[in-house]
Amino acid sequence: MKSFLKLIYNISSWIFLGIVLLLAVFTIASNTSLLGGYKSFMVLSGSMEPAILIGDIIITHRQDQYIKNDTVTFYGEENRVVTHRIVSASQEKNQTKFITKGDANRSEDDASIFQEAIIGKVIFIIPKLGYLVNFSRSILGLIILVFIPSLVLIINQILKMLSNVKL
Repeated sequence: MKSFLKLIYNISSWIFLGIVLLLAVFTIASNTSLLGGYKSFMVLSGSMEPAILIGDIIITHRQDQYIKNDTVTFYGEENRVVTHRIVSASQEKNQTKFITKGDANRSEDDASIFQEAIIGKVIFIIPKLGYLVNFSRSILGLIILVFIPSLVLIINQILKMLSNVKL
């Protein structure tokens, strides 16, 4: 029974460590540049449902060119980060102008965008991880996901050291 509990403890420790590392990567990398120009963003609105849902994490990468039906993340009005699908492209003054639309929206976006405003094309979606990342940024999330597992690991190491001490 003791070896079974030790196995459960070890598995739980590795799972918690994996979760903490994963959350740390996405918390640090959200809305910032990752290696090789990849960027991650947490989806906060339902404008791209059902393709991209609230709470998903999207990974984008800058492309040399974008075409109709690409889902892109760009700087919209007031420098707000938006992820929508390109519905058309046209040339204007030696630049490509894109019209975008959220899949769940009834109409196209009011403002068109130029390639310089595009952060990157959505190349990967991690469903619902954004909820966990967001939770990890709260005090309760920090306590549950970092402090308590760390405390358990520290107590375990102290108990191991005390059991090895000969009086």
